[in-house]
Amino acid sequence: MTREELEQRIRTELDLPHFKAQIDEQRDYSEDDYQKFKDSLVSYYKNYVQDIDTDFQGGLD
Repeated sequence: MTREELEQRIRTELDLPHFKAQIDEQRDYSEDDYQKFKDSLVSYYKNYVQDIDTDFQGGLD
């Protein structure tokens, strides 16, 4: 799949309508490549982004 196809699948499957990847657009990506990329995004979210909401629920005071 192309870079555009990979980005579109991520936008659809992870409900990220404005997702834009900084990846090689000259490469063809296999289904395995796609799954690894998707898993790394989900893992990043769980490890670094998800807890931000919890950290700021009390405000910044």
